[in-house]
This record gives sequence, C-alpha cells and structure tokens, in this order.
Amino acid sequence: MTTPTITTALITSNTSQVAAFAGGCFWGIEHLLRKHFQKTQIIDIKVGYANGKEDVHSPSYKAVCTGATNFAEAVLVSYEPSRVSYKELTEFFFRIHDPTTLNSQGHNVGTQYRSGIYYTTPEQQDVAQRVKDVFQREWYKTTSIVTEIQPLKNFYDAEEYHQMYLDVNNLNLNCAAHYLRDRP
Repeated sequence: MTTPTITTALITSNTSQVAAFAGGCFWGIEHLLRKHFQKTQIIDIKVGYANGKEDVHSPSYKAVCTGATNFAEAVLVSYEPSRVSYKELTEFFFRIHDPTTLNSQGHNVGTQYRSGIYYTTPEQQDVAQRVKDVFQREWYKTTSIVTEIQPLKNFYDAEEYHQMYLDVNNLNLNCAAHYLRDRP
C-alpha cells in the first residue's frame, strides 16, 4: 500500500490509529462520532476532503462542491484501538448514514457526498468489507450498498470554519440525513 498524502492538524498518540469515512455532509458524521464516542476512545476528528484527484492539492470547499476535484467530504478519525475497535467505528458509520444512495445523502447530491470507507491498513480493509457484507445481508436485503472501500490516497483538512461546525455554531442538531438508525 502506498503512503497517502495527508495534510491535517489531527491529534494522534503513540498508540492511536487513523480511520477515514465519507458519508455525505461531513458535519453530521463528525457531530455524531463526537457525540457517541468518549474522548478516551476517539482522540480527535477532522473534517476534510478525501480520495480526490492526485494532482489537486489542498482543495477548497468551493472547488470540491463543483465535483471537478473528485474529493469526498470525509472525516479523519484518530482513535484508541484498545478502547474502541475499528469494527465498532465502521458499524457505527453504517448506522448513521444511508449507504445505498449513490453520490448523495438526503438533499446533498454530487460525488463529494458519496459513501466511502478509506482504509489505512490491510486489516482495516478486511474489517470494512466484512462489516459491509453483514449490513448488506442483514439490513439491506433488497437494495445494494454502494459504499466504496478503497485505500486512503489523500486527505486535506477542510477550512477551519467547517471544523466542529454544528457545535461551534450552537446548532444542537444533526444533519437531516445523519442519525443513529436501529434499522434501515
């Protein structure tokens, strides 16, 4: 696996690992992860742009919204594997968005809103595929999951005003497309 290009201010530790998820608007994914997991489990989360064109560096929100950069709105998560497993994070990810809608979540439409899991290790790839298979079999029997599972190629932090957007702006709500589902 090649080393991804990652430009981020993500806080990590000597024992933390990194996971990347895209599931529509990054504000909702970030907010629910922070709300659900304790600070001892998740060290930090940054919203940003993942797996876009390799010749585009440090894309802006405006550029990503055009669809021309092929970046996905994503979250990069620094987590403590002794306190929360990658499997738990991946299962939670599948429960907080609709993995069956191609290039959209709710009213957000475009390739930047695609569903994706961008792994950083072969073990993460295996876990992501197994979790996806379970959700396909048990939750989405008649509809195909379109979540892409790919190596993390690149990630750039979004502009500062996007970080913790729902919390910083006292919007004590979730994005309409992002909520914890008990069933599909």
